[in-house]
Amino acid sequence: MSPVIEVDEVAKGYDLPGGGRLTAVDRVSLSIATGETYALVGESGCGKSTLARMAAMLTSLDAGEVRWSGQPVSQLRRAGLRAVRDHTQVVFQDPAAALSSRLTVAEAVAEPLRIQGRTGSRPVADLLDAVGLDRSMGRRYPRELSGGQRQRVVVARALALDPKLLVLDEPVASLDVSVQAQVLNLLSDLQAERGLAYLLIAHDLAVVSSVADRIGVMYLGQIVEEGPADEVVARPRHPYTQMLIASVPAFTPGERVARPAVLGDPPSPAERRTGCAFASRCPAATDLCRETEPVRRLLDGVAVRCHHADGGAPSSREVPGTLAR
Repeated sequence: MSPVIEVDEVAKGYDLPGGGRLTAVDRVSLSIATGETYALVGESGCGKSTLARMAAMLTSLDAGEVRWSGQPVSQLRRAGLRAVRDHTQVVFQDPAAALSSRLTVAEAVAEPLRIQGRTGSRPVADLLDAVGLDRSMGRRYPRELSGGQRQRVVVARALALDPKLLVLDEPVASLDVSVQAQVLNLLSDLQAERGLAYLLIAHDLAVVSSVADRIGVMYLGQIVEEGPADEVVARPRHPYTQMLIASVPAFTPGERVARPAVLGDPPSPAERRTGCAFASRCPAATDLCRETEPVRRLLDGVAVRCHHADGGAPSSREVPGTLAR
């Protein structure tokens, strides 16, 4: 199946007021197919939200290319770029901030239709039905809704222009645990009905492991591990992925898996460094890790940037930047 979107070796940095440059995204590649959920996970500040905005064409690229259905976005003219943007919609983390307090629910959902010159009340009612809200809620204001209901309104608005890709930036992080499951189930149902592709941004592997098809683990602007979700969760190769897995609470003590402790805090993205970006925190780091940057290697269907991920001798052979589904 051909990808809906391909992100090829993209990079983004920002100049710092006192001099120097912060690297937010460093040569990242990924692709997402129709009906697929690609989860991008990592700690706050690793660059995942910047990458999401680049995929949604909301942030410019310093390098690399974004391709939509195989066509480079940089080659699109204004009308073509607008059509691509219509097919890429974003669901943000905080639904209260994403909705105007001055607009009713119906007005908020209809806003994309109004901007595009599409009128009529029936589509708005249908969109509310699609996300499990009663049509009578269209007369209410966001302050009259619960957090879960507000996020359903945001999803309904994102669906208004019949998108092919939804960028879900921490869509359940601000919700109660019970409501998180309801919203994730809703997103899964909508994906099955409409064939949507999802780029799901999260920091909690427990949230994404049950809904993602593939997982990309991001650390300091790079994807350090990528592969099928069940494989990444069951057999994490990279020490950073192991840390994330170990931090997921277990329901019973017997379910916990012992992992080596990770040291300290992540270095600043503005620091110049050599070797592996994770070396300063990795308990298994060697001189090779501190001196030589690891290339991306394919191990049993999982791509990983680690000299010692397979427990053997490091390889200098680099694999292509994206994995097929």
